Amino acid sequence: MKLISTKIAAAAAAALALFTSTPAEAQVSASRTATAVVSTAAAPALGIIGNYSDADMAELHNAGGATDVLVEMSWAQAEPVQGAYNEAYLVGIAKRIATLKSLGYTISFNTGVHEAPAWLLNRSGARFVDQNGETYTDSPEPNLIFGIGHRYLAERYLKKVFGRLGTGFSIVRVGGGHWGELTYPSKVNPATGKLRNLYYAFDAQAKRSNPVPSWKPGQPSPSGQAAKFLRWYLDSLAQYQNWQITALRLAGYRGKAAVLYPSYGMRAGDFEKAVATNLAGTSSPEINGEVQRGYDAARQVAALRDVNVVVYGTWAENYNTVSYLAGLARTKGLRTMAETSHVMRADQMPLVMAQAQQANLAALYIVRQNATEIVSATYLAASAR
Repeated sequence: MKLISTKIAAAAAAALALFTSTPAEAQVSASRTATAVVSTAAAPALGIIGNYSDADMAELHNAGGATDVLVEMSWAQAEPVQGAYNEAYLVGIAKRIATLKSLGYTISFNTGVHEAPAWLLNRSGARFVDQNGETYTDSPEPNLIFGIGHRYLAERYLKKVFGRLGTGFSIVRVGGGHWGELTYPSKVNPATGKLRNLYYAFDAQAKRSNPVPSWKPGQPSPSGQAAKFLRWYLDSLAQYQNWQITALRLAGYRGKAAVLYPSYGMRAGDFEKAVATNLAGTSSPEINGEVQRGYDAARQVAALRDVNVVVYGTWAENYNTVSYLAGLARTKGLRTMAETSHVMRADQMPLVMAQAQQANLAALYIVRQNATEIVSATYLAASAR
């Protein structure tokens, strides 16, 4: 596949410049077939996510063209006891960052707020509760959407992290939900393998701000309760997004914040479809779980107030999703990035890389793919190396 592209600079400084520049973006089609894509847009930086050996990381950088790598933390490991930090763990993270920098990488960073320590999750109101009164315990993301009284603990943790590790990151990821993405929790029905119709906004704190606190999804809504609830539910997640960015700034980080918008997401008309059936879980966007998980990227991107933000998609193989997010970002004067899903096949990489260039992404991250396969893939800058 012959691609016309700009060479990605091998130096880490040049990779970092791709995150801070905002070149004019070409209009792209919302759909793409599996054919070669030719683009004159600047090639995105190639990022790596996964646990690789130092030898693999060197090869990925020198032969594969990768210039950025994600370093991930866990709040639970960093602060196992309230107010007491695991210094050995922090030293280990600092050493890993130093090693990767010595190999020529810039560092993207995940603070791990979504992996909360047990002492926090045991506090009253620190867990999500659905409309059936069931508390979510499947994974350790804390309920900081409605549990605003616990947010100061996350803010304190972030100050510790940046004070210890510095702030020299290409991006810091923001999401706060499962896998660090911007999302409410979800559960799968083991009998059917499908997502259950659960809305996680029924803890005591949530009820205080809920405009229809006595109403539950699936009930009749003669006075528009379904629409009032869903608007509040989605707005609450957008507000949580903005608090996370503010928390980074309060902790001393002034660089790019990358908000992780998951999956395909809600699209035009999905709000109305869900409301028309009183959020009973029978509308198409609810069957896919887009509504219950709060995947309203249009609302969330529109709510952004900080200009130093990158819109980050988590499904780079889906060109419709990437181009949609890029369009939302353009309306705010922001750049877009994306990562591949963990199930992407190696033979998909060349096309995904080409589509990333066509969408004028600032960076494309390859998630936990075999290192040799990444190096072997035809990357956008290959013809210029």
